[in-house]
Amino acid sequence: MRKYVFGGIEPERIDDLREAVGWSRMEGALSREELSNLFEIGFVEDERLIGYLCVVSNRVTDAYIQDVMVHPEYQGQGIGTGMMRLALETIREKKISVVSVVYGNEALREFYERFGFHTMLCGQMEIQEE
Repeated sequence: MRKYVFGGIEPERIDDLREAVGWSRMEGALSREELSNLFEIGFVEDERLIGYLCVVSNRVTDAYIQDVMVHPEYQGQGIGTGMMRLALETIREKKISVVSVVYGNEALREFYERFGFHTMLCGQMEIQEE
């Protein structure tokens, strides 16, 4: 069964996914008490974490989407798009107006621009209240 989950994702599962996408493991950093994300979204299939993103924020004006990742075996199936839509919807609900994302690969530019991001020094956009 596939589903999105908000929060409660074990750091070890995030590290396993980081490794699967070719990123370094955080080795305990994700378990540190002082780490405080605004929220995190996971996508699981039969309890296996195959997609993840987290949002950090000052909780009033600005948010930053980071660590958007989908297991290589599941890429191209809309999982990243779904997580991004949920993240942006949740940020809007919290009345946060500026969202940033940093991506290290030029090939990802088109993906983020589909959501309204404008490429700047930091890939920032402003969300308008509806």
